Order: sequence, then structure tokens, then C-alpha cells
Amino acid sequence: MEQLGATVLEWLAAGRQVAVARVLDLQGFSTWAGDPVVVVNDRDEQAGDILGTFGASAVSGAGARVMHAPGGIEVVTVEIGETQAVAAGRVRGGRADLLVQPAAEIPEAFWDALAHRTPVAVATRIAGPSAGPASLVVNADGTWSGALDVGDPDHVAAQAVGLFAQGSHGVRRLDDGAGTVLIESWVPDPRLVVVGQGTLVDAIAAQAGFLGWETRSGVTPDEIDAGLDWAGGSAALVVLSHDAGIDTTALRMGLDRGVPYVGAMGSRRTQSRRMEKLEADGVSTTLLEQIHRPIGLDLGGRRPAEVALAIVAEILASRHGRDGRPLKHRDGPIHASAPV
Repeated sequence: MEQLGATVLEWLAAGRQVAVARVLDLQGFSTWAGDPVVVVNDRDEQAGDILGTFGASAVSGAGARVMHAPGGIEVVTVEIGETQAVAAGRVRGGRADLLVQPAAEIPEAFWDALAHRTPVAVATRIAGPSAGPASLVVNADGTWSGALDVGDPDHVAAQAVGLFAQGSHGVRRLDDGAGTVLIESWVPDPRLVVVGQGTLVDAIAAQAGFLGWETRSGVTPDEIDAGLDWAGGSAALVVLSHDAGIDTTALRMGLDRGVPYVGAMGSRRTQSRRMEKLEADGVSTTLLEQIHRPIGLDLGGRRPAEVALAIVAEILASRHGRDGRPLKHRDGPIHASAPV
């Protein structure tokens, strides 16, 4: 998705007309490996994949129509029969409804957020007299930009924020007196930036890899800075180093950048030393409280693989707004999103 966001920004900057297609509904299909978003420009260049050549043809045609139609928005259906599905390497066929609209009608903040791996949501009216391509873009903190015909954009933004806790692509339909608003959120996978060296760094990278998360490590300010640039808005900073010349510098860099997850290993004495140094450097108590310290959930393990599991598990819980408690102590639906 980050490459797709960068591609749209590049096309728009070059003066290209661009249409974007998103999946509204899926029926059938035993598996779904496609992208949630596909874009096409007025040269019929595409980025992203929905149903391979079947989706590419539909997106191309609908994209050309909405790019040249005032107030353009279209729902196009792609159907794949069983024989076609087998030929395309899928277990079974199905049907996909795609929403196609001009990319320029979605505020640039959306594409910029995708390009920088920052959680973002977009809301578009898909049904009702005022259905059209204009969209509202919502940030993880609930702030929004754009134009959308809704009575209360703050309510739409709150609904979007609720989707971020799913920790992945989320979809919600909001029905009101004027029709239906489609709200979609995108939350990129975390990228771990580990400050330290040794066996535990390798164990964390291995554990994160099981979840499909990428990891980079370093100890110098330049290495940490480059790592945080690479991780973007999905960064998780893991400080293992106890070197007084490295650990507080790394923590300060993470806090200054607003990294979503910052954690530090060390004894309570080490933690106190760090907090005193950061406080003396002018870091506010509010920011200091955002540091997960000591890092990790209390799983009891001491071996590198076990400690790595505890650290990665806490990052996962934090990403979903959970505290890591056993499910038997949780009230309500097991898979419900955490309260916003």
C-alpha cells in the first residue's frame, strides 16, 4: 500500500487523471489474496491487483468513465465462474463489487498517509441522493479533512477511529437519513526498529517474522534515524541497549517522532536513570508515560526466544488497544474491537 500511495502522488503531480477502485463486497472465493485498492491512470497504467486480469479489465473501463464524468462514481461487478477460476489458479469462483471514483476527489492526505505507512481512513457516500466521489479522510487521532455530505463529520470520524483498533484493513457502513457512507481504514503492519546487538535482536526478528513483520537494528543515531525513516508511521521502537550514551538518545528520538510504540528493556534502576536523564532534557511526564517499561508482557520466560515472544506480544496487544490479559478475564465478544 505504501508503494501504491507513492504512485498516486507521483501520477497526480505529473498531471495524470487517476481513478481508484476499492472492494465493496465479496461473495464466493474460498480465498482472497488481492489488494484492497487498485488505481489506474489515463494512460491505462495500473497499480495494485484485484482478481488479476478479470479485475484489471473492469477497473480500466470503469476508471475511464469516472475520470471523464462530472461527479463520477460507479459500482462495477466482476464475476468469475468456476471454470475461469480454476484456469486462474483459484479454488472457486465468486463475485466482487468494486467502488470506482476519481482519486483527485480523495484528499491528498490519504495518499500521503499510505505512502508513509501511517494509519488512515476514508469515508465516501455510496448510496443516497448525494452519493458521489467526494471523500473525508480521517487520521488516527480523529482529525479529518475533505468534503462529505454528512450532518456530523465528527461522528463519521469517530466511527473511522473505531476501525483502527482492528489493526488492519477495516470496513464499516454507516446508514443515515441521506443514505449510506462507506468507511474504510488502513493500518500497516508494524516495522520494528531494535536498538541493540546480540542474540535477543535475532530472536525478536524471528518472532516478528512469524507475523509477517519486518525488523531492522542499529545502535548509532544515524542507524536509528534511518530505521525510523524506513518504518514510517507504523514504527515500533525496541530499546535493548543499556549504554547510557545510546538508550536515552534512542528513546528521545522515538518520542520526538511520535512513534506509536516505544519500549525499553532494563531493571527498574536502569529505567529510573533513563527517566531522570530524559526529564532533565525537557521531555514531559506525559511523553515519558508513553514508554513501555520494562518492555514486554509478563510471560515469565527468560530465554531469548521467550523474551522476544513477550516483547512482540506486547506490541501486538498495543496495536489493537489491548492490555494482554487472558481472554477468560475479558467481558463481551472475544473479537470485538477495543473501546476507543
